[in-house]
Amino acid sequence: MKKLLALALASGMLVSSITGCGGKQEAAPSSTTPGAAGSEAAKETTKTASKDREVIEFWFHAADEKSNDLYEEIFADFNNSQDLYEARYTGFANKDFPDKFAMAIATNTMPDVVSLGFSNVMTYVAQDALVDVSSYFEQWDEASKIAPSMVETLKELGAGKLYGVPYNYNQDISWYNKKLFEENGIEVPKTQKEFLELCEKYANPDAGTYFYSLRGVKPYDNLLGWIFTYADGGGYGGSYFDENGTCIINKPEFVEALDAYASIYKNSWVSGDCVNNGFNEMVAEFGSQTAMYITHNSSSRSSHVSNLGDGNFDAAKCLANDEGRYYTSAIQPQIYSVTNTKGQDADYTGAFELCKYLSSASTVEKISMHLGRIPVNSDNYENQWFKEDKFMPLYQEIMTDENFIQIQNPYWLTSYFNFINNDMTADFQAVLLGDMTSQEALDKWAAFLTEEQAAYKQNQ
Repeated sequence: MKKLLALALASGMLVSSITGCGGKQEAAPSSTTPGAAGSEAAKETTKTASKDREVIEFWFHAADEKSNDLYEEIFADFNNSQDLYEARYTGFANKDFPDKFAMAIATNTMPDVVSLGFSNVMTYVAQDALVDVSSYFEQWDEASKIAPSMVETLKELGAGKLYGVPYNYNQDISWYNKKLFEENGIEVPKTQKEFLELCEKYANPDAGTYFYSLRGVKPYDNLLGWIFTYADGGGYGGSYFDENGTCIINKPEFVEALDAYASIYKNSWVSGDCVNNGFNEMVAEFGSQTAMYITHNSSSRSSHVSNLGDGNFDAAKCLANDEGRYYTSAIQPQIYSVTNTKGQDADYTGAFELCKYLSSASTVEKISMHLGRIPVNSDNYENQWFKEDKFMPLYQEIMTDENFIQIQNPYWLTSYFNFINNDMTADFQAVLLGDMTSQEALDKWAAFLTEEQAAYKQNQ
């Protein structure tokens, strides 16, 4: 897991370019079956559920209204395309999925297939919830079209076993309000220093308008990107650990970085609500023009289209340090995983058939076009929509930029997912509110990660 996923992905996309070659959304759960009321796609289903068809339950981990509609259409198409399986879709908001799936694991009521991000794969592997699909993947005639670098990284994570099929990823970027930037004569900031100056200049608490919207709940991608960039990786590139396995993120330069980031809130350069901002609230501040700049990833594009209208916003690279380098936490590969509902050695052909369909170029094209995801199926790089998409050239430029450094999040630690979702949120909020110093928070995180890394190494 020590290799940089970004570099490997870049090589695959670059080859496609040369030969001619593109959030976490949160909403109420949605469920559909063929012929179910409320889904136009389902209403148009021509095949009737049969007792001879194997039912395959699927849960999507980051659903909103738009993705629910799209997946319902995709599932209706899948059920129409064959007579062996009846696939049923349920979408959960990103904030709700971990608890729902944890309960399903505990009660042995898991669906057959789930979508996941890299960050929580090993947490579920440790609970014996996922199936190694290596043998199924190797027999798939389109396996070579799925970015080999991403497949290998996933295998490294699973100690040689493959616990899912990658289908896309999100690229960390900055989003800005094009109209407000033009009206105020603002140049897109390239460095953290320029950014802080703009935060101070355009903070207007009396009017309730600001330059930036900060995320206080589940802040990890923005927060880690900021402190690693500011500290220039602390001399260890994108690694959390030094050569002795000691976590470095409590070094003085990281403490200074967190102090600088927290000052945005403490100086009232962002709204007072930001301490409790999750994804929805941050995007809402951007969409209502309370803030004119946010850092997130490519997946929030559809939200900005809905809130601001296409053409009224744009994207830029993440902020760089004085040396011109920028670090990001979230390439965030997404995968489809088969769950262990029948035992590790059981037949999961039906579940993997759904994974294959969902990972195919035609299906991934729909998902990427409508939800702002970046495909990892090489066939997509030849599609006209990919070549003409406004933002795909930026994503490719980032992936091949020598100044871009991917943070090596320790996804191999089974505790990492809970750590970044729970501990990091609580401690960061405490820092913003003055209940904990940056040094105290980073000391706590470094001690925890050092201990977890040592335990992992001991068990290898």
